[in-house]
Amino acid sequence: MSLQEILDQMKADFEAEAPPEALEIMHRATRELQESDAMAHALRTGEQAPDFSLTDHVGREVASKALLARGPMVISFYRGVW
Repeated sequence: MSLQEILDQMKADFEAEAPPEALEIMHRATRELQESDAMAHALRTGEQAPDFSLTDHVGREVASKALLARGPMVISFYRGVW
């Protein structure tokens, strides 16, 4: 089974159990994101991100340049724990 097939099944399973009002909000937010053309500004596979700094989970500023000096870097964003 391909990754896309797995993701499609996970989405179908979630949508089968989620409350209709939650699905409406999620689908509306997805449409708004697609219509915003945000992807036109996103990095593509293989493109190099500019240097940046972000705050870590305990409030310290972390610079990408400093992390890359130690080795490869993985960036993970999450919406929240709600």
